[in-house]
Amino acid sequence: MGRIVGRKRIREGRSLGERLTESIVYIVLIAGAIYGVRWYVTVYLQSPKVALGKYLGYLKSGDVKAQYDMLSASSRGFFSSVAQYEDKWAPARGFAGRLAGWEIEPATEKGDRAEVKAVLKIRKPGQALYQAASDPYTDRYVLIKEKDGWKVALDQSDLNSLQAGKDTRR
Repeated sequence: MGRIVGRKRIREGRSLGERLTESIVYIVLIAGAIYGVRWYVTVYLQSPKVALGKYLGYLKSGDVKAQYDMLSASSRGFFSSVAQYEDKWAPARGFAGRLAGWEIEPATEKGDRAEVKAVLKIRKPGQALYQAASDPYTDRYVLIKEKDGWKVALDQSDLNSLQAGKDTRR
């Protein structure tokens, strides 16, 4: 019988240039991811826009203690306690369940002071949660940078939504 002779298959390895290029791409991708995470944690999460979003979230949920903790020193001086804040500030409980949502524009920062415009969408009193209709109110919030982060200065803010908060008192 005849013997079938075939060529031996040549296996080529990856060249040094290919491995070096892949390594550089991986290093750049990892460095970019680290930079992105660092920026998110140190810059974005510490911004006045995020602080205002937290405050509005506490308004929506009706968490009066957390709202009071987000106030600046000057606003806390006006409301000497959480109970007084709850009694004197109509939106503290008035927006609970009625604040349908909000849109926050980019902040204008000048040193330790920032101005942020927000459009609040507030349901009418007595309106059911499943009803989508809400009235827009444009507010201009002032935030002050204190040692523990950005705080909302209600005494310096221009709030059009106060009327909606006064519509229902407990």
